Formats: sequence, C-alpha cells, structure tokens
Amino acid sequence: MLLMNRSKTIDLAIYAALIVAILAPRIPKLDSFVTLDEPSWLSQGANFYYALGQREFENTVYEYQPAVTTMWIISFAMLAYFPEYRGFGQGYLDYEKGRLDPFMYQHGMDPLLLLHVARLIQVFIVLALFLLLFYLLQRLIPKAAAAFVILFASFDPFFLGHTRMLDHEALVSLFVLVSLAAFVVYLSQDRKFVFLLISGAAAGFAQLTKSSAIAMLAAIGILLLMQIARERQQGVAASFWKNSKIFLGWFAILAATYFIFWPGMWVAPGKMLYEVYGNAFSYAFQGARLKVTEELDVSSFDLNNLSGIWEMTKVLIYRITPLTWLGILFGFSLPFTRDPELVQPRRQLFTLLLTTAIAFVVMFGVAQGRNSPHYILSSYLALNVLAGLGWYFMIEGLANRFKTMQVQVGYAILVVFLSLQVWSAISFFPYYYTYRNPVLYSAGWYNDYPQFPYGEGLEIAAEYLAQLPDAKDSTAFVYYPRGCFSYFYPGTTTAFRPYYIDGEHAEDLLFYINSADYVVVYYANQIQMNKYHPYLNILSQVKPIHEIWMDGYKYIQIYEADSFTPEMLEAFENL
Repeated sequence: MLLMNRSKTIDLAIYAALIVAILAPRIPKLDSFVTLDEPSWLSQGANFYYALGQREFENTVYEYQPAVTTMWIISFAMLAYFPEYRGFGQGYLDYEKGRLDPFMYQHGMDPLLLLHVARLIQVFIVLALFLLLFYLLQRLIPKAAAAFVILFASFDPFFLGHTRMLDHEALVSLFVLVSLAAFVVYLSQDRKFVFLLISGAAAGFAQLTKSSAIAMLAAIGILLLMQIARERQQGVAASFWKNSKIFLGWFAILAATYFIFWPGMWVAPGKMLYEVYGNAFSYAFQGARLKVTEELDVSSFDLNNLSGIWEMTKVLIYRITPLTWLGILFGFSLPFTRDPELVQPRRQLFTLLLTTAIAFVVMFGVAQGRNSPHYILSSYLALNVLAGLGWYFMIEGLANRFKTMQVQVGYAILVVFLSLQVWSAISFFPYYYTYRNPVLYSAGWYNDYPQFPYGEGLEIAAEYLAQLPDAKDSTAFVYYPRGCFSYFYPGTTTAFRPYYIDGEHAEDLLFYINSADYVVVYYANQIQMNKYHPYLNILSQVKPIHEIWMDGYKYIQIYEADSFTPEMLEAFENL
C-alpha cells in the first residue's frame, strides 16, 4: 500500500510539473500581439456561432480547412464574452471585409478581448492534449522518458509560438500524434478498445481541424504493415484481414467523430465534404480554391514539383534548434535495442514519428498553393518528439555503458539539454515562432529577412503612434492593418491593399495617403517582394519618423504623410 501511494504521489507530481511547464510560457502576454489570420478566424468563428444560434447548420463550413475545432473554440469564447451576438439578427458578416470588428465596437465589445479568451481556451486544449500524449507515451516507454520528451517537444520555439495563437496547426499536430500514439498502444497492449477509440476520435478531430491531417494515413498504413509482418506466422492472408478490420474500426470511429462534432454534416454532408475536399485538392494541385478554378480538373494536377519538397525541408531545418538536430540523429538508434520489452514500441514510435514528419513535408512540398512554414507543424512536433527520445535513450545508454556514471548525473545532463531548449524559445518571447536556428543564420540562411513575417511588431507601431498627441483623431494607412495594428491603435486605421500599386489604382493609393496622418510600412514583408520596391523607393526620399527593429531586422517604418513632397505624390500616381 505504501509503495502504491508513493507511486500515485510521483504520478501526481509529474502531471503537476507538466501542467506548470506547459502553461508557463503560453499564458503571459497572450493578448499582447495579433497575427495575420486571427481576425479573419474570429469573423468566421462568429459566423459559425451565429449559424448554431439560428440552427442554420448548413452554414458551418469554411472551404478546404473545415477548422471546426477552431470554430468551436471561438463559439465558446463568444458564449463566454459576447453571448448576445447570435440574437441581433445581423446575419453573416463578410469575414474578408472585416465587418465583425466595427460591429463589436458598436456594441461596446472589444475583438482583442474575444481573441484573448479564444486563445486561452486553445491553450488549455493544448495542455490537455499534451497530458494525454504523455499518458500514452508512458505506457510505451519509462515515465521519466515520456516526461522529458513532452517537455522537450513543448518548448520547441516554432511549435510553442503557434500554440499561443488562434491557429489550426498546433491542434492538428497534437491530434495527429495523440492518434498515432494511441494506435501504437492499442496494437501493443492487449487490443484494449479504449485506445482504438482515442486514436480514431483524435484522428477525427485532426480532420475536423484541417483536411491536410489526411497525411497521417501514411503512418497508420506503415504501422499496420509492420503488424502484418509480425503476425505472418499466422498466415499473411489471415493477418491482413485481421488488421484490415482494425483499420475499418479505426476509420469508423474517425468518421463518427467527424459527423457528430460538425453540425453541418447533420444536414448537408455532401456539401460539407465537397467544400472541404474539393477545395483542398483544387488548392493543392491547381493553386486556387474552387470559386476561382470553378471545378476540379484532374488533367492539371502536377505531382512532379519535387523541388518544393526540398524548399519545405530547408524551412523545417532552419526553424528547429541545433539540439533537435542532434536529438534526431540519436533517435535513429531507437530501433536498435537489446531490451526485448522495449524493442517493439521503440521501433513503432520511431517509424510513426519519422513517417509523419516526411508525409507532411512531401504533401506540402508538391502542393501548388501557399506553402507556409506552419503548414508542416506536425513535422516539427514529430521530429521534436523523436529528438527527445533520442536524447533520453542516448544518455541512458551511456549510463548503462559506464557503470560509474550515476543516474543523477544522467538526469542532470538531460536537465541541462532541456534548459537549453527552453532558452532557445524564451529568448524570442513573446512571439517564439520568429525563432531562427543560430547555426544556419550564421551560415547565411535567410539572412536578408525572416522567412515568414506574420504580423509581429505591428502592435509596437500602433502603441508608438497611440502615445503621440491627438492619436484618437489621427488616421494611419497601414499594410496588414486589421487586428495586428488596429486592435492597438485608438485612431482610424485604413488598409493598404496590394492592388493599389498595380498601375490601375493610383487614384485609390493617393486618396488614402492624402487622407492619412501616418503611413505604416511592414518593411520585413514588403521588401521581400519586388512589386513593392518602386513604392518603397519613393518613400525612401523622406526620413521615417520611427523605425522598429527586432532580432536584428528592420520590421516597420512609420512616415508622416505631411512630409511627402509633391514630387513623391506624383511618383505614387505613376506607379
């Protein structure tokens, strides 16, 4: 009894430590910045919430990424912060035109507070998924190893940054790994149905979050093939049929989860599936959504874009830490162990993690649409889990080889490595996702500008202008204005549209410049696109009143519109 109580105490201590460690870097200053896509997701979530309130479930769809989990998060945030929204009769506000923000301000509500509540909800879902992943891993490997792996992976800077924003990718990656880990537990531990249920449900939620989660089928398929090979003495045909039934049961749970938790599937399943998967294939292989391409043209599908795979791989390598690099190398030793109790789960974990990482890179490497770095966040998480396993078992192997090495020394070394991983993230607070690998940065990779500016720093520009005289009565003309800037600026914000410099909208450009007190340039993004260079060259004729630098990069320039000369205005007109 005493040993049992001690074991429970240790378990509770581990869970408590994980809770504190996972929440500590995610909660502070959660409302201090806004990224590019989040205001749009708030609008779409508000429409989802409104559709639920009106029982118009057929309107709970958003193209190729159903984003249903994100929509539910925003709906619960609405219920907590602005429950009356569903009863005003305003209908569905155009998310592309930013109609939600003025509507909320009109009713005395702040979209930044709504975003904060939604982010908090998502952080606690992330916490729950990490704890579930730990529970599954510690059934396959020692508890200490599972705890180290969770901590190591949770502090990956790029992944950590995305768990703090209202973004699908962090949830997708965690749902995918929870599903795969539960599947391994099911295959290796007496086929307990609860683990198949967890795996199928997590896979269903992954699909409800984003259709790209379908890449996880590669790992599921390989795990089943490994199982068939193990059971071949029973007869290949019999083993194949047995494992096929497992897959069908798993898929049935996935489908049931998909149906139950998406109200749109209750009333218009055909429409939902067509919108999601039709748009997904059109976007991936034709480069645009169905409303642009109008139909799926199979003849236009191009699977030969293999150079994209290398580009996605480069981005992944650049955004993970040197510790993760080394840990991945050590992770390749996982399949080789003399311990008969560990050999099978370690091989299965190694296989599913490596396969998952490769599958997502390949999927987005061959796609023709936007291939942003965060689209392969599942690869980041999988590789960091693999790296954590590699580090732990490498140190354990050294301890076993050198008998003079105390267990405490091994744990101390792991703590040092974990501390270095933590520092890699914390040094980029509050964004985290702007992390760059210092080794590759020193070698000249992406030295010109960050590979993917995501709106960070615009809130600093807004706060700077908010301190100037008569800020409430001023107008700022801003690139990436909505949310990133406007939520923090007391005056009027107008949007710089990319088409203003296409040679046919000079009148619009001049109108907004002349109507503004300040022009805010998101230099980190605009300097990377040649089409903006003539515009930036004109602006360079006067000195900005303020510049914002972060991590050694010039991010933002702020100009007083009154300082623009007649020659500059004429040049704008001739863009």
